[in-house]
Amino acid sequence: MQAGGAFKETADTVATGDIRLPAIITTPKTPRNTAIVVMVHGSGALDHDETVYSNKPFRDIAEGLAKAGIGTLRYDKRTFVYRQPVKSMDEETISDALSAISLAHKYSPHVYLLGHSLGAMLAPEIACRAKGQLEGIIMMAAPARDLEEVVREQFDYLLPSGASSSYKEQQIENLRQRSPHYLQPQGQLERARQTDIPMLILQGERDYQVTMTDFRLWQQSLQGHHNVSFRSYPTLNHIFMEGEGKSTPLEYQMQGHVAEYVLKDIADFILCY
Repeated sequence: MQAGGAFKETADTVATGDIRLPAIITTPKTPRNTAIVVMVHGSGALDHDETVYSNKPFRDIAEGLAKAGIGTLRYDKRTFVYRQPVKSMDEETISDALSAISLAHKYSPHVYLLGHSLGAMLAPEIACRAKGQLEGIIMMAAPARDLEEVVREQFDYLLPSGASSSYKEQQIENLRQRSPHYLQPQGQLERARQTDIPMLILQGERDYQVTMTDFRLWQQSLQGHHNVSFRSYPTLNHIFMEGEGKSTPLEYQMQGHVAEYVLKDIADFILCY
């Protein structure tokens, strides 16, 4: 067990069958709310902090919520621990997220889910499968479109303007061979419409990986659903850190922190329920 100024951290394990994933439970020393928030990663092999170069967005969120009096559970992703390919969203994310939710109930009866990027896209599916175990979900940079369309848009943004269409198609085919489940429709908009628990959808307006097109689609699809709140932030990128001008991959190499006002919006959402 490790302790910070406003919180303590306890090691535990998220177990799915024979899969064992190291987890950290962060609990405030002076809780304002007994809730615990399970954090679900984006795509790729990510640790419990969702480390991107020297940035650790999940640690920022855990510490920020602890200061607001809210607990969290974060865990190493299966692909990070075992370094083996997976062929479905269940293997990559959903099954372990459900196991993490079950573990969280050991610490509190009031469990929320926070998903980032891929984890946010799958949050409505996870909530539906959790069958009443969640009291709310927070979706950060959630793709509303099929991932193939999102990935194609990323290639258009990142590749030189003179790049051939055949080169782009080869990159898509490479992804299809490595991770075919990424390019299969997930039906996340319909799943979200079926979800009646409170939802908070957050978007950085400088995000080139998941863009304001997706955010507007969430708004259009969930119009009139009074359980849903939306926030977008003009200066934030995909990992909800501030910057200026056009966002690029190089920006992720600069150390930063999740914006304080994002942490406040998440805490306010949880504390009001």
